[in-house]
Amino acid sequence: MIEEPRRHRVEFASGTAASVAKRRSFRDLERNDIEPDLPDWPSRPAFRVRGFFGRLGQYALTVVIRLLLLPLYIIADALGSPVSPEKRGKLEERENEIDDFPVMWAGEGQTARTLPWQLDPSRRSWRTVTEFEVAEPDGLVRIWSFEDTVQGSRHLSWGGGGKVPGSEALLWTLPRSEIVGAEIKRFSLDESDFRVSFRDGSWVRLTSSPDGAQRMVALLGQGMPESDPAPALP
Repeated sequence: MIEEPRRHRVEFASGTAASVAKRRSFRDLERNDIEPDLPDWPSRPAFRVRGFFGRLGQYALTVVIRLLLLPLYIIADALGSPVSPEKRGKLEERENEIDDFPVMWAGEGQTARTLPWQLDPSRRSWRTVTEFEVAEPDGLVRIWSFEDTVQGSRHLSWGGGGKVPGSEALLWTLPRSEIVGAEIKRFSLDESDFRVSFRDGSWVRLTSSPDGAQRMVALLGQGMPESDPAPALP
């Protein structure tokens, strides 16, 4: 039993394979691009899977970053606070994790299309935070946003971390009964991605902290009717 609403920071997931790293797509049931059809969403360049040279560049970037961070790992270990690089689990769905990276899978009029664009980190201010809330008393799930006081830039931040007064806004609500399942996606950094499936067959792939993802899956998996399983996934 959930005694009070619980919130966790979430956003649309981003690819981790070189072909789709830091990218995401939005698809209908025939895998067509639906971004232009999502009402009031800020436009972005069309999704593309990286070719050979693009993937090669991603591999090179990963190697350089790990070499630069190696001294930090050594120092942290020497100080008694071991830090290990983020690890990615086993590939589960090549068609959705390497050949493409849909974070929204929905036919026309289906639930997943109603999620707010603010969940997309490439469309919002880097100071905007989105949180997913599961509330037991009224049987609703909600998505909130607020502006963070954090200082710095999208790539490097320091200080702050509070909530700008008056910036909180309710973006989305849905009856808890419309969610039929949630699962961790192993092919993500430290298993921080999770998929939420809706009763009409649509789904979204979100990401949080590893702990937040585990908690959200546990919360969204509570109270599901055994006689009403989640629809089969593509």
